[in-house]
Order: sequence, then C-alpha cells, then structure tokens
Amino acid sequence: MYQKNRSAYRTAILGILTAIIIIQNFVPLLGYIPIPPLNPTIIHITVIVVSITLGTKDGMIIGSVWGITRMIKAFTMPASPFDYFLWRNPIIAIIPRILVGFVAGYAYNVCKKRFSKDSTAMIVSSVLASLTNTVMVLGLIYVIYGEAYASLIEVDYSNLLGVLATVVLTNGVGEAIAAAIIAPIIARSLKKFSTNK
Repeated sequence: MYQKNRSAYRTAILGILTAIIIIQNFVPLLGYIPIPPLNPTIIHITVIVVSITLGTKDGMIIGSVWGITRMIKAFTMPASPFDYFLWRNPIIAIIPRILVGFVAGYAYNVCKKRFSKDSTAMIVSSVLASLTNTVMVLGLIYVIYGEAYASLIEVDYSNLLGVLATVVLTNGVGEAIAAAIIAPIIARSLKKFSTNK
C-alpha cells in the first residue's frame, strides 16, 4: 500500500512540476527576469526541489524537460538574437539543465550524511546546483560561440571571459541565493506532505 501511495505521490508531483516548468518557460516573469543579455532564471529552483524531494533521477528528468522546453521556445517564440544560436543548441539548452538535477540530488544525498540538519543539506545542494547551471551555460557559450557571442554583446573577445565571470558573480550569485532560500522551503513542505500521507 505504501509503495502504491509513494508511486502516486511521485507521479502527481512530477506532473505538477512539469506543468510549472512549461508555464515558467512561456509566461513572462514567471521563469525569467528580463535583464539582458542572458535573463536570470528562477526555473532552476523547480528542478532543485524535485531532486531534493523525489531524488536525483527525477530531478534530471525535470531538468531535461526544462531544457527541451527552452529549445522549443527558441524555435517557436524567439525573443532575442540569442535564441537563434544559443538556445537552439541542445548542448547549451539541455545538458546544463540535466546537470542541475544531477548535482542537486547527488549533493543533497552526500550532504545529508555530513550535516546534522536536513535544511543545511538542502541549502548547500541548492547553491551548488544553481551555480552548476550558471557556470555550465556560460562556459559552453564561451567554448562554442565565444567570438559570435562577444560580437553580439559588443565586447572584445579578449575581454569576454571577464564579462562572463562578472555575470557569474552577479546573476549567478543572485540565482544561487534565491535557490538557497526558496528551494528548501518548498522541498520541506513537500517532504512533510509525503511522510504524512
């Protein structure tokens, strides 16, 4: 009976959060904050919550949903020149998002054994997963599209690494702080619901 309830709970949470991911991608301000050139995101928080609540595998599934949905949006509703070459590339659009789910789930499992408080494990894993998204996306942009991207944002290619590092220290840190605050609150509530069913 418990296994059946657990399976139903998992399916319901996956379904609800998949719908939330899709809505966040397509509805302005719900998933991305319009601060060009890259638009900081809060969608990673949904992926982190799934990884902490349901496990690494489900987090990676939701992460892939995020990436695929972002690619679909780039093809069907391009909002900027960046959509035409950054977000239509599955290496940039999908792989970092799957890794968000992996890092969140893996780090949480490791941290649970090292910290006495579950909330500490959630905070650390949320920060690491959030920074994974930022660093991976920016790193892949630099490696794959460095010169084209530098030209698009009107920066000399020799200065691009410094510009991207600044984005990590501003947008990236802001996203990580948001994840560290919001993800544990939501995940804790979902975990309590799961154990009280």
